[in-house]
Amino acid sequence: MPTVKNLDQPADLSEKGAKAHRVLVQYLKLKDLTDTGGGKAFRSPKEWAERGETYGKDSHLIVVYDGGDHRQAFTLDGTAYATVEAMQQQLASVGCFFEECTTWYGAVYSI
Repeated sequence: MPTVKNLDQPADLSEKGAKAHRVLVQYLKLKDLTDTGGGKAFRSPKEWAERGETYGKDSHLIVVYDGGDHRQAFTLDGTAYATVEAMQQQLASVGCFFEECTTWYGAVYSI
């Protein structure tokens, strides 16, 4: 699969975070939801804490979806419920789940 710049894996993820990142990127590519609106889609919890963010610091992976078409895979504020459910199933395959933190980012945790 070709690399999509704004879907790069953060350098300092846990093993579960790296697995979650891998299945999420595969899913986004499969569904052609790789446009992030120009922003970086994935951050490590360490990176997130250093930014001073409140939620998700104890997760395996942060997903930012404040722009672009990848948003529909992560937020329930629209009508793409089947897309979100399928994304959750992909994460469950590696022992994780996704939880929205705010309206523009969420975090991946262990089941």
